[in-house]
Amino acid sequence: MRLPSVAKAVLGLIGAALIFFGIAFLGAAIAYALLPRLGVAGSAAVTGLILLLPPCIWGVAAAFGRPEDLSRRRGPTVESAVVTLLGSIAREKPLLAILGAAFFGAAEVLLRRKSRQSKAGRNFK
Repeated sequence: MRLPSVAKAVLGLIGAALIFFGIAFLGAAIAYALLPRLGVAGSAAVTGLILLLPPCIWGVAAAFGRPEDLSRRRGPTVESAVVTLLGSIAREKPLLAILGAAFFGAAEVLLRRKSRQSKAGRNFK
C-alpha cells in the first residue's frame, strides 16, 4: 500500500511524539522509583544522568571515531531523500509547494540581510 508523502510525514511525527513521551514516562518512572531513597532532587539528578549519559557517550564516540569512507557508501543520501519528499509533496499539493518556496525565499532574504548588517556593524566598531 502506497501512502501519500504527507501521510508518511504525519506518521513520522506521530512516531517521534510516541518516542518523546515514552522517554518522558520512563524518566518519571525512574524518578519515582528513586524518590524514597534519594529525595526529589537526587532522584531527578540520577534520572537525568541515566537518560542523558548514553546519548552523550554515543555522541563523543561518533565525533572522535574513525570517519566513514563516503566513497564506499552507496544508496540514497539525505539530500536525495529530502528532494524526493519535497518533489512528491509538490506533485500532490502544488499550492503547498509554492507557499513553501516563498517561505524559504523570504527566510533566505532575511538571513542575508542580517549577515550583511552584522558584517557592516563589525567594520564600524
